[in-house]
Amino acid sequence: MIDVYCFSGARHSAEVAAYCAERLGGRVISIGEKTKCRGERVLIVFPVYCENLPPPVAGFLRRAEAGCAALIATYGGMSYGRVLYDAQQLFPGSVIAGAYVPTEHSLACDGWRFDGAPLAPLLAKISEGGAEIMLPKTPKHILSDFAPAWRSRIGAKLVRGGNCVGCNACGAACPMRAMRQGRANSACIRCLRCALACPQGALSVRLSPVLSYYLRRRRCNDTVVYLN
Repeated sequence: MIDVYCFSGARHSAEVAAYCAERLGGRVISIGEKTKCRGERVLIVFPVYCENLPPPVAGFLRRAEAGCAALIATYGGMSYGRVLYDAQQLFPGSVIAGAYVPTEHSLACDGWRFDGAPLAPLLAKISEGGAEIMLPKTPKHILSDFAPAWRSRIGAKLVRGGNCVGCNACGAACPMRAMRQGRANSACIRCLRCALACPQGALSVRLSPVLSYYLRRRRCNDTVVYLN
C-alpha cells in the first residue's frame, strides 16, 4: 500500500492522485499547511503554476519525513519548466521516479482528458522500490521566477458575482489564507479552489487579453516519465 499525497486547486491533480491511489492500494492525502509526509515510500502529486511549485507544495516537501518518493507534476499543456528538479532539491529523502502529466488547463478549460496508461512503469517502481535517480534540470523561461503570483493575478482576475452571500466558504477552502468573502489579497496564487468551494457559484475568472491569446492553443501534450 502506497499513500498518495496531493495538492490540487482545480481538481486536475486530484484526478491523477485518485487514479494512482486506486492502483497502489493507498489513500489520497490532501496537502495542507500542517500535513506531514511519512512512509517508507510515497507518491506526491501537484500542479505546475507558472513553471513553479505552488508555495504549499514547497513547504510540504521541505518538512517531509518519507524515505523515498515518486513525484508527479501535472501541467495544462504549456511549459512545465524544471519543477520536478526543483521539487527534488527540496525533498530530504530519495526520489526514485518522476513524471510530467498533461491535464486540462485550469484557466483555459480546453477539455483535455488525463491518460493514466503512461504512468504504469512509475507506479510499478514506487510499489517495488528502487534506486534514487537525478531528475533533469529541464528548460525554464527566463522570466518564470519573476513574481509568478503577481503575474497570475494580473492575467486572471477573480470576479465576485452579485449572488455572493458572504458565507466565506472561499476563505475556508483557500490554502494561502488569501480569500475573505469573495475577495482575494496579494497572497492568492489563482489555484481556483475558492471558486469550486463556493456554494453559490459566485466566483468566476476573467482572463486578460494577453493571457487569453497565450492559452489559445496547447503547446505540449506529452507525458514524460523518468525512471533511471
